[in-house]
Formats: sequence, C-alpha cells, structure tokens
Amino acid sequence: MKYDSGKDRINLVPPDVIRAVSKVFAFGADKYGENNWRDDMVNTSYVRTYNSIQRHLLDWLEGINDDPESGLPHLDHALTQMMILRMQTIYSPDEMDDRYKGPNKQ
Repeated sequence: MKYDSGKDRINLVPPDVIRAVSKVFAFGADKYGENNWRDDMVNTSYVRTYNSIQRHLLDWLEGINDDPESGLPHLDHALTQMMILRMQTIYSPDEMDDRYKGPNKQ
C-alpha cells in the first residue's frame, strides 16, 4: 500500500512550461550569475518584480511574442518573474513589500 495522500503532484505541472521557465532562469544565470535572483531578494522590492511581469505581459499583448534581448517568449519571462515574486513573498524581508495598500489597508 502506498501513502501518497498530501504529497506534491508534480506530474500535473506541464513539463513544457517547466522547460520554458528553466531557459529564462538559465538566461538570467548567464547574464547576472547563477542564483543571483535569490541573493537579490533582500534588495528587490515586490513592485519592481511586478513591473517586470507587467512589461513582459504588455509586450506580449501588443503582439511582441519574444523578448528582443533573450529571444525567449515574453510569457516565459512573465512566468519566471511570477515565480520569483512568489519566492519574494515567502523569503524576502517585510520591507521589500512596497505595494500601495491604500489608506485603510495598511
């Protein structure tokens, strides 16, 4: 009998997307250094990462499929930045959360 209840079901994540995001991470590693984004989480604000996501999505929305610098799809860059933003919300210090929350939402 196997006891797999509650275990991560990694097989449900599309392999093509994992490969696509790994290419963007590899591009970043070549440009900035391996795992640079991890080390930079203590210095990068949430909004800066959010802005990067939105720029890639807006370029894609305007019909530009690929990032001109990397040659990789804007959607893959946006997904990668989403992963980084999620990691920031887990591991970065609270002062990196610079979202505007409004006067009644602080």
